[in-house]
Amino acid sequence: MVSTNIWHWVMAAAILAIFSFLYKENVVYRVAEHIFVGAAAGHTIGMAIGNIHRFGWLRITRDDQWHFLVPLILGVMLYARFIKGYGWVSRWPIAYLVGNGVGLSLYTALYSQGLMQMRASMVDLIVHDQAGNFLLNRSFDNFILAFGVIVVLTYFLFSIKQSAPLRGVSHVGRWLMMVTFGVSFGNVVAGRISLALGRLADLYGTWLNLM
Repeated sequence: MVSTNIWHWVMAAAILAIFSFLYKENVVYRVAEHIFVGAAAGHTIGMAIGNIHRFGWLRITRDDQWHFLVPLILGVMLYARFIKGYGWVSRWPIAYLVGNGVGLSLYTALYSQGLMQMRASMVDLIVHDQAGNFLLNRSFDNFILAFGVIVVLTYFLFSIKQSAPLRGVSHVGRWLMMVTFGVSFGNVVAGRISLALGRLADLYGTWLNLM
């Protein structure tokens, strides 16, 4: 039995309108696309206004946290760009936003993508027991990780001429990277297929009640 909920019909119409692009671009698809973009923009504006009220105005007037007045003023200064003759005022908050963004990006790049990855690749191939004797770590995962790091780094060793043995290790690193890229691409495709199956489940289950 087909659902009698009006919002289920709206959902189904939107899904079918977007899926119509698989045949060719048409008016129905463009209407659905414009509605989606407009709704997303309206939602973003509403969230922004709500954030100004909750995290700016109420913090100042109700909680007496007057230091929130600084970001509130900087946010208002951004709109000076639309006032003729006062556009230069908006450069100050833009400069602050850009500087803050660059600082956070550098921290993320150096710490998360740099130091944390290097720390994760530094596995213990040699361990010692309670008596102080050094033993070979029998963890297969550690050997795979160490081997992969070495051969991939060898592929990017351009400062010296690669002889026959080094060239072979370099080729292994190249193949290992190709396998990694293939697995990543497969994960992306699997994720998209999962999204498509979810929409089909909405159509056949929620709307048509066939599942």
